[in-house]
Amino acid sequence: MSDTTASRSLYISPKYTVDFWRDLVLDPENPTQDDWIKAIDVLRDRIEGRFIKPAQTLINVDKKRKPQTFGFAILALDCLVLETIEGFRQGVIDHKGRSGGLFASFLSNWQPFKDCVGEGVDAASKASEFYIQGRCALHHSGTTDKMTVGISGPMMRFENGQIFVNRTVFHSELEAEFKRYLAVLADPASVDQRKKFLLKMNPICGV
Repeated sequence: MSDTTASRSLYISPKYTVDFWRDLVLDPENPTQDDWIKAIDVLRDRIEGRFIKPAQTLINVDKKRKPQTFGFAILALDCLVLETIEGFRQGVIDHKGRSGGLFASFLSNWQPFKDCVGEGVDAASKASEFYIQGRCALHHSGTTDKMTVGISGPMMRFENGQIFVNRTVFHSELEAEFKRYLAVLADPASVDQRKKFLLKMNPICGV
């Protein structure tokens, strides 16, 4: 991003601009806590404003419709959130060629997903199935033949080669996980996570 007046005034979230980010003093080794709280709020505003709230809006509107058909759109947005959270956790700037690994890492370490997979089942392999049938199928072709997205049952279940997703529970659990990540970043002792957060966020703001 070139350092022009236009680029500095660019909104990186509904509330915050590049200029706001660049004015923050963010040193993980010697944290200025007030500025870190502001930086974390930038990320919260960015992810909630661009993905989580739009998905929740679709859920709320869909409840009033018969039949409820917004499930794939909601799940597609949540897949973006999932990958983005893991990208920040790992400090990955460019996701090209790395999306599958980010999905596998997030899901195989996410307790709600592990609870759905069950004991004795390889969570990483199931995460790969979800990535292929969910994220890739929806984002690349807008359809999937091995996944059903609905509003009942557990967050997710794997059965006879099919994946069944309760999009309402999935969204709620994902939002809770994002809040847990923000809480980690708010802890001054989370030096490594703050460094990785900056690795990804700074290039977005041309830093």
